[in-house]
Amino acid sequence: MSLAHIHGVAPPLDGSVTLPETVDYHRKHHPTVPVYVFVEDGASNITKITHLEFGRACDRVAHYLRPGRRGPEREVVAVLALSDTLLYQTAVVGIMRAGLIVRITPPIICSFIVLYLV
Repeated sequence: MSLAHIHGVAPPLDGSVTLPETVDYHRKHHPTVPVYVFVEDGASNITKITHLEFGRACDRVAHYLRPGRRGPEREVVAVLALSDTLLYQTAVVGIMRAGLIVRITPPIICSFIVLYLV
């Protein structure tokens, strides 16, 4: 079953759309559709994060890093984090949206990378 079959509209799958553009696409065409669904530890209710909420969170990360996109484009940002998927992906897309390049570092080698970067 394709995404278009489920939701009616799918983004191009030919590589012409970047990850931040895909987030924008879903925010425009499927703002109320959940992109993340989870239950917090000890809670009985289900938390749903919609495409609209996820896109806005990515925008906030981008604005925090580069308000008004001021400063040099395409600077490399290394991500050294142990986080849940939602926060991690929000940060990665936000960094991309800010016009920066994300260098994702696996947590298993973070201490070696930190020493190398210093």
